[in-house]
Amino acid sequence: DWEPPCPVGGDNKRNLVASGEEKDGDVEAVLADCDMVLDRTYHTRAFQQAMMETFRTYTTLDRYGRLHVISSTQIVFHCRRILSRALGIPKSRIRVEKPRIGGGFGAKQTAVCEVYPAFVTLKTGRPAQLIYTREESQIAGSPRHEMEIRVRLGADRDGHIRALDVYTLSNSGAYGEHGPTTVGLSGHKSIPLYGKAEAFRFVSDVVYTNHMSSGAYRGYGATQGLFAVESAVNELADKLGMDPFELRQRNIVHEGDVMPAYYGQVNTSCALDRCLKTVHDRMDWDHKYPVREIGNGKVRAVGMGMAMQGSGIDHVDVGSATLKINDDGFYTLSIGAADMGTGCDTTLAQIAAEMLECPLENIAVLGADTDSSPYDSGSYASSTTYVTGKAVEKCALELKDKICTLGAQLLGLDKAAVLFTGDAVTSEDGTQRVPLASIA
Repeated sequence: DWEPPCPVGGDNKRNLVASGEEKDGDVEAVLADCDMVLDRTYHTRAFQQAMMETFRTYTTLDRYGRLHVISSTQIVFHCRRILSRALGIPKSRIRVEKPRIGGGFGAKQTAVCEVYPAFVTLKTGRPAQLIYTREESQIAGSPRHEMEIRVRLGADRDGHIRALDVYTLSNSGAYGEHGPTTVGLSGHKSIPLYGKAEAFRFVSDVVYTNHMSSGAYRGYGATQGLFAVESAVNELADKLGMDPFELRQRNIVHEGDVMPAYYGQVNTSCALDRCLKTVHDRMDWDHKYPVREIGNGKVRAVGMGMAMQGSGIDHVDVGSATLKINDDGFYTLSIGAADMGTGCDTTLAQIAAEMLECPLENIAVLGADTDSSPYDSGSYASSTTYVTGKAVEKCALELKDKICTLGAQLLGLDKAAVLFTGDAVTSEDGTQRVPLASIA
């Protein structure tokens, strides 16, 4: 039932998970006109992640005959969707819950072990659990994609990079898990760094092989592409006899620039130029580059590379929060984001506490549960503090406004004439006061 939910350029008859091509300008024409063209191929192997807690899932049928899944996962709502499709039962018959979990790094952004105990419970009506050993996590988890990346760089003698041509071949393993999405970032997070280029081309192929299925892993495809492009740029600097910092300063993207290689988006947040200068000065680069002899036949060398990272996936990621004031004036915060040791339960509670002007202890956090949490696409892509955090902020401000409305009514005052003090609503002069617990 090979059926991608959206077109990704795949062809299962050719063992092709996905393929794509993006370009701007005439790469071949610009390369032909360059003073120097570098053509290099880099290979990155698969890397396996080793979070402290291995993969594990417990399943049972609840009192209503619904499938209750408790799992070490980053993606409760995606997990519910995957189980629904795999088991052939509606989402309404499935509850996925995430307790405290011990690390993820992206491995638990894949439904590695949930389907199997769920299948047993569905067939037998009995509870089931599956706990991976460390070895099983290593041989049946979801490692980083192995990639082979060809980079062609064209530049003039003064070190202005005029063209970038990147081709990525990604090894998806036996299944297409995260194959179409990771490969895109090998180009989207590397090529846009060099915003002065006249032309770029990014071509990618993702193939099935008889290997373990690859998945998400911190950096999500960008690490492989950045290693290749940054290595090529350093080689270019060497060929030109130019300082790698200087070469980059002449070519980098700046805030406000349009980035054709990043979906044509405007770079709204970037301090790369200042970042480079700060690193250069603090590490005393001029006295350390390229190498220093330290005696006894030993040397110390320095090198550099750049990376770009965003928080969340534009127009895709969803973060939600629900805040409730309880009878005694404390709050319950419900979130669908998954704390996997990153501390987001605390971070989001801190945001709520700051907005509601109360101690952190007054915020009770309910973690990811598809039955009770508002929808959240999951914890990944460095997104939770920015995306779900913004939802928490907006939610807290809305709740504060409702508290003030009710407080004003209880005081017999106009809403514009009251103040919220964290533990009460008062009149502007402070002479009248209704405690938060009374409003609750």
